[in-house]
Amino acid sequence: MRVPAVDPERNKLIRHYERKLSYFQSIKSHRREQEAADEGEAICQAMLSHLRGNGWAEASNTGPALTLDKWLEEIEKEEPLDQG
Repeated sequence: MRVPAVDPERNKLIRHYERKLSYFQSIKSHRREQEAADEGEAICQAMLSHLRGNGWAEASNTGPALTLDKWLEEIEKEEPLDQG
């Protein structure tokens, strides 16, 4: 029987992004643009997907973890935003 890996840092990050996602989802519609709720929600969902999926295991085996700013820079390089 395989025992699941316990990674306290990963679990802490998952809890953090779950709380942030819940916060962004609770913002009223008239304040969403002012609070950048759509962008915040998308980032939280992407981070949770990464942390819960195989991407976490691959990233932890390939070198040091990326900061959020570096991760966003990498995404921007892959999928540049329209500048028009």
